[in-house]
Amino acid sequence: MSLSAKKDGPMKYFDESARDKGVSKNREIFLNKLGVDAKKVVSAGLVHGNNIEIVGKENGGEKIVGTDGLLTGEKNLFLSITVADCLPIFIYDPENQVIGLIHGGWRSLARNILALTIKKLTDNFNSPPKNILVGIGPGLGACHFKVKDDVLKEFTPFRNSKFLTGFKSSPSTIIRKNKKIFLDLKKIAKIQLLNLGLKKENIEISPECTYCLSDKYFSYRREKPKEIKTMMAIIGRK
Repeated sequence: MSLSAKKDGPMKYFDESARDKGVSKNREIFLNKLGVDAKKVVSAGLVHGNNIEIVGKENGGEKIVGTDGLLTGEKNLFLSITVADCLPIFIYDPENQVIGLIHGGWRSLARNILALTIKKLTDNFNSPPKNILVGIGPGLGACHFKVKDDVLKEFTPFRNSKFLTGFKSSPSTIIRKNKKIFLDLKKIAKIQLLNLGLKKENIEISPECTYCLSDKYFSYRREKPKEIKTMMAIIGRK
């Protein structure tokens, strides 16, 4: 699994004109560094929802529209998403040799994309949650994810639900400071995964905040560009 950096250039296509702005070249160079053939890469056509698709070799080189998560049991097939504050969530079941990649924005997490992903793994690949490994990559940290009541209400039921059972000693996922409200998406994702049966030791979380590390990562919230610039996250088995 890997995540590009700002130095690798923007990775998100918007339309055909974007290809003239160097996006294709940026992708080519990044994939070449990883030894990955672009024709073996499947991309998620992100909509900030909770749809997860199972893909195969026949999908190589395609973008799967209307989805924020991809799963495969195929070798030599690579899954990719683009991010610029949302969490890239890498998934691996070493026993059944299944990989997954989830676009973990706040909307998707509020819509239980992780629960739906684990269910799909269990139903289709017989993946026991206790065996699943998860890596949560760099994303917007609680230090900069300031929200208003419209976003907060999406997570208030979460805060009071079974997801927090057994984790009362942890700092709150909803932080109030100087009359401002901040969300800790990485902690929300971790708690959801733990309550889905994953083991604490099988969840690794990057401490890096995309907003803070302006020299290393693009950040939509920091830059507020007219045309968003993103990193590419990728996972695969050779």
